[in-house]
Amino acid sequence: MAVEAAAIQVTLPAMGESVTEGTILEWHKQEGDTIEADEILVEVSTDKVDAEVPSPASGTIVKIHAAEGDTVQVGSVLADIAVGAGDGGSPNGHGGNGSDPSAPEAPAEAEAPGEIVDITTPAGGESVTEGTILEWAVKVGDHVDDGDTIVEISTDKVDMELPAPAAGTITELLAQEGDTVVVGQVIARMQLGSGAAAPEVEAPADGQGAATGNGGAPAAAPADANATPVAARVAAAEGVNLAGVTGTGPQGRITKDDVLDAKGNGGVTAAAGPSTDGATATGARTVLKGGAAMLARYMDESREIPTATSFRTITVTAMDARRKQLKEAGQKVSFTHLIAYAISLGAQQDMPVMSHHFDTVDGKPTRIDDGAVNLGLAVDVEKKDGSRTLRVPVIRDAGRKPFKEFKAAFDELIDNARTNSLTADDLTGANISLTNPGGIGTIVATGSIAYPVGLGTIGDMIGAEKVMTMTSTYDHRVIQ
Repeated sequence: MAVEAAAIQVTLPAMGESVTEGTILEWHKQEGDTIEADEILVEVSTDKVDAEVPSPASGTIVKIHAAEGDTVQVGSVLADIAVGAGDGGSPNGHGGNGSDPSAPEAPAEAEAPGEIVDITTPAGGESVTEGTILEWAVKVGDHVDDGDTIVEISTDKVDMELPAPAAGTITELLAQEGDTVVVGQVIARMQLGSGAAAPEVEAPADGQGAATGNGGAPAAAPADANATPVAARVAAAEGVNLAGVTGTGPQGRITKDDVLDAKGNGGVTAAAGPSTDGATATGARTVLKGGAAMLARYMDESREIPTATSFRTITVTAMDARRKQLKEAGQKVSFTHLIAYAISLGAQQDMPVMSHHFDTVDGKPTRIDDGAVNLGLAVDVEKKDGSRTLRVPVIRDAGRKPFKEFKAAFDELIDNARTNSLTADDLTGANISLTNPGGIGTIVATGSIAYPVGLGTIGDMIGAEKVMTMTSTYDHRVIQ
């Protein structure tokens, strides 16, 4: 099938410094199929993680370059997509609704005022009762679509993005950034319906706009500014000229961190002027909250632990053969599934002491046995604003689960991590973690799967086995 002039190429993305290749697990689309932007195109497995590669645009699949089971290098072309082709002429692939695309649109009827609904602080897990308003992504009068982020809330366990429950217009913001709110508290209201009109709202008594916190509404961002709503608001509040800011988000979009970095490097408008107290700017400072703060605390605490690290280099021939058997039986299994399950079984059946950890109880050092292997899985997650964060969801009692049940729990947690839908309870209780920097307890890290050093170009010809290096860093007290 010939590639049309408007075709774009989908390549295997980079998934970490040590990942150079991946294996095609499953194609979700075939040649000739239409696909929407961000719809999953293909699943790829690496020795670190399984990943879903989304479509960068809407269109039609015109060629697939790799078959299921093929190993491809990072940057290799996986498929060609003809943008906008086969979707009824709609440039974004949304024209397939059965209507005649050439017919003129009927005038929309005036929409009646919609219902006012409350937006409340969500539950972040059984142990979470309150949170702090971090960022309002909207202001009163803004229109939002169903699923758009309204506010970012931080708890002592996790940061959460609260989406709009439906399309409509924000009518009230009832909490300011920095306020502590309890689970179930009404923090905003919105009027349902795409045509909801913004009401006139009086300023709060303290003279500050709830969404801006700087004495009034910020100046509008330039019309051509490729910035997130939060970034635009922060830029206006801090006097940063977006025209001089380089975006690091998807498609070069400017994020809040980009704005703060620009401010720290002197990227302010002339109108901002020097500080009134004559102090010299020393750069932007960000107080860590939520999950980031929790990981920072763990890393500080880990410096007090007498650690030891064991290194092993093992062949992966048996594991590779077993994975192929499972795939032939219809199961989508990655190396990471098998490694994580082997760690869980090994600790549960052969070395249960490796899941013990220490704490101070009533001033006395105490060894704690949780009675189960709770395996944490470190997941590198891209947030909606393009920034990245680490999440470590936990498979509880992993060492006693049958493989089918273990894999289902593994896949569900990874999916929830990547869609930012983990609860605080999903992130607590790990006593063994797979590639978790800074966690308390035993940390197992796995290296890339490859031929031994020096045999990379001839390993296949001489029948060499591929190997993988594993390290286990643990509290030395558990083996004293």
